[in-house]
Amino acid sequence: MAVGGPGYLPTPCALRPEPVAEYPHPGAPGEEFEGRVEEWESVAFADTEDPEEFEPRYSWDLSVAPGRKLGGHEPWNHQGCFGPVRCRAYATPMRFVAASASLEWDGGTGSRAPEGSLAGGPGAVGRRREPTDVALGHHETMRVFTCPTSPDHPVVADLV
Repeated sequence: MAVGGPGYLPTPCALRPEPVAEYPHPGAPGEEFEGRVEEWESVAFADTEDPEEFEPRYSWDLSVAPGRKLGGHEPWNHQGCFGPVRCRAYATPMRFVAASASLEWDGGTGSRAPEGSLAGGPGAVGRRREPTDVALGHHETMRVFTCPTSPDHPVVADLV
């Protein structure tokens, strides 16, 4: 009898860590920064032939990289930011440590798709967005945080 079932045990695959430059979610630094990003996108991509097809490039291509990662900027939940995750003992903002996403990349992040993926353009070898076949929750991302004040405080993890 096998332990687990579909979606609970990972499919063997190669781990290919790569450094990725990323910037915070546009809403994280505040409304002024978010407004500046919107203004930049409206000017930089004003020549989009079909305004209905305009997609925010900063959010998809520059901010918070999707997938599994150590460090960087924390993925936000789908409803937006409810403020920083706080230590239960000191109520100080916790430090983002890692994320484990159900999908290696999402549909909007063609520039973030791994080399040789379906979104990798000509010559793509058909890598899937779910190489491990593990889904967390309803295809969510688990975030892990630690307290910057004391290593003795419990680690906090959530699903977004």
